[in-house]
Amino acid sequence: MFFFKEKEKHKLSLNKPALLIIDMQNYFYDKNSKAYLPGIERIYENIQKLKNAFLSNGFLVICTLHVGGTKMMEKWWRNIVEDEWGLPIIRDKQCIYIKKNTYDAFYNTSLENLLRDNEITEVVITGVMTHLCCETTARSAFVRGFNVVMVEDALWDKNEFYHFNSLKSLAHGFSVITNLEELLCKLE
Repeated sequence: MFFFKEKEKHKLSLNKPALLIIDMQNYFYDKNSKAYLPGIERIYENIQKLKNAFLSNGFLVICTLHVGGTKMMEKWWRNIVEDEWGLPIIRDKQCIYIKKNTYDAFYNTSLENLLRDNEITEVVITGVMTHLCCETTARSAFVRGFNVVMVEDALWDKNEFYHFNSLKSLAHGFSVITNLEELLCKLE
């Protein structure tokens, strides 16, 4: 994807980042789930590489797991995410796991306090779905004063249209867009 104009306006900068891995769980990853996202396997290795790089640099890695659902989520999707579908795909004892029940990883969770307690300045977002949970969390992080970085090849969605449009919108007013290679180089 192309974000040349946006990348010139807002450069990738990492001061004290935390990696957010949004909803990489069996609900979206298991082919037997009604919410399986075809092709999601393509971002697994990229997220693993980022997780390892962040942890080896002493940075926080936080994984969210969508379980349950608010009344609005249930009304909109006509279901909730049962506990059995909330199992993480990315597993590491050094990661912090936070359960959420709506798109926004900040809403009614300990995420903001965790970031503030660790003096985090940048939130690097990966996971699924780009246009729903990832975008909502990015916007929420921005309004809370965190610099937001979206890793385009470590995010996945139902289709390329949602993915690209979400990133383009975020690049315009909320987030720096980067990719795995750029981010790994910056971490070195």
